[in-house]
Amino acid sequence: MDLELAEVRESIAIVLEEQCTSLAIHAYVDGHNRLNAELQRQAAELGWLAIALPEEQGGIGLGAAGMAILHLELGRACAPGAFLATSVALEILARGPVADDEGVAKLIADVIGGTATLAVEARVGASLAGGSTWLLGEASAAAALIAGEGEDLVLVGIADGAIEQVSIWDETRSMISTDLSAAAPIITLVGMRPLFEGLFALALAADSAGAARGVLDRTVAYMKEREQFGRAIAAFQALKHRAADHAVHAIICEHLVWQAVENLEGNGPESRLWPLMAKANVTEKASKISTDCVQLHGGVGYTREYDPHLFLKRIRLNEAMLAANTALRDRANVALAEAVRNGADVLEVA
Repeated sequence: MDLELAEVRESIAIVLEEQCTSLAIHAYVDGHNRLNAELQRQAAELGWLAIALPEEQGGIGLGAAGMAILHLELGRACAPGAFLATSVALEILARGPVADDEGVAKLIADVIGGTATLAVEARVGASLAGGSTWLLGEASAAAALIAGEGEDLVLVGIADGAIEQVSIWDETRSMISTDLSAAAPIITLVGMRPLFEGLFALALAADSAGAARGVLDRTVAYMKEREQFGRAIAAFQALKHRAADHAVHAIICEHLVWQAVENLEGNGPESRLWPLMAKANVTEKASKISTDCVQLHGGVGYTREYDPHLFLKRIRLNEAMLAANTALRDRANVALAEAVRNGADVLEVA
């Protein structure tokens, strides 16, 4: 990571550390504050929502790397809000062939300014019975991106009367169900679905890697404070080894995120392979880390008053979105086979 990215990441981490304390997050999920709205306001002021966009479109110009550091830190803080859906959809709109459309340009400006959020199809291309679909995003979202024909995407308006709030286990984020037959198509983004899925996969992987690091850090801090038999449980060798193993795997998760970033911008099969593999592998490993962090908290790990369940639920939602991890691995295998057929060395792709 270069110096500019490291400095931006540190600045994001400082704000989130101040705002997303354990007390503030628990108050949010219990309905006692509007932390999501406050974070959205600050994100707009600090330019987080446009971190990946080029400067000529009002962004910071950090591309996929910027998106990665933003979601790594949002996940590490377990920050609530519609950031994941909004940032992915915003990047697609800005990169797409319709960015100069007057309506789309205004929507982009509204999102950057913090006055609007966006939604995305939670399981891409997977419509439910009756033509409805689940969207990751808030009921107040200005528009949503859904899968169209073939490799196209469609930007649709969200009709108020066709929205149903979906109850999900991750209380730091929101999901809605809408009837696609009542959704008004705004514009079609031709050929943008592969990039959308790559960016969505990257954001899910980054959020999960950050969440794994966040829950592990909080668990280790708890282990240093909790005493058993007159000693802090962090001193027990068996528990130290488990925490150390998780720390190694958390580092590997972040490396997979950066592998995806490095390949996402290309046009070859690798640009499809690595983001999908990152989402599949990172969400599963992060789920195992967060599950054991519940155990490392002992009996209180299951209780609502402590933090591990917040991270575990968030990661498990990430794991379920975009597509099943088995399907993503199948598609990554197809991309690898295509790269080899085109003359690439397997070691070069890896």
